[in-house]
Amino acid sequence: MPGFAALDKRLSRDSSALHDFLWQGKKGGETKLRANLHRDMGDLDALLGAGGRLKKPASRLGRAWGQPGAGESLFELVNHTYNLTAATDHLIRRRDPKGAGEHVADAVESVSIGVCSNVGRFELVEEWEGGKTDFETYAGKLADHLQSKGLRRAGEFKRHLVAARNFGRGFDATTSKPEQVSGARAAIANGLHVTLASVSIRAALGSAPHFSYDDFAAVLEKIAGRT
Repeated sequence: MPGFAALDKRLSRDSSALHDFLWQGKKGGETKLRANLHRDMGDLDALLGAGGRLKKPASRLGRAWGQPGAGESLFELVNHTYNLTAATDHLIRRRDPKGAGEHVADAVESVSIGVCSNVGRFELVEEWEGGKTDFETYAGKLADHLQSKGLRRAGEFKRHLVAARNFGRGFDATTSKPEQVSGARAAIANGLHVTLASVSIRAALGSAPHFSYDDFAAVLEKIAGRT
């Protein structure tokens, strides 16, 4: 089983390639990418000791390539588990709290985009990515929409989302190393919470991703144990 240093490069490459296939119109190399992702998820499952809870759904979604929702759900499994695991690696092995925060931010920004897309408010993403609003305002508009749909914990979701993202994007290198480490650990915890909560929020609104909440929760708990 490879260590995370080698797996990191593969997951970063293949997650980006999957994104480009799904949303940037990339063509060619599909068979190789699917094989790479199958291998990546198997190795990450083994590294985390997830007992197949990551490998099996990723394999199933890979076989369902082209079916509605399968590619998006596969990307969520790959990208979010990769970035959150990478965050723990930067914090613990590399002693790099800034890098940890950046990976958490990558994960939760993607999480928020997935929620917006699946509740029919992708224009909020376009406003933020287009520079028309900042992230906190964007997150607030998303929370307001979720609240209007009956999600009473929408405000809590927004608070965890902004806290998880802002540590990495607004990293303060002037603070002491112990504060940086504790901040990165808090960002990871917030990121794990937001990532899992997004699944139940989407399920409550009838747009759950195509994988088991319980299995995903178990995988995220394995990632949390690395901190």
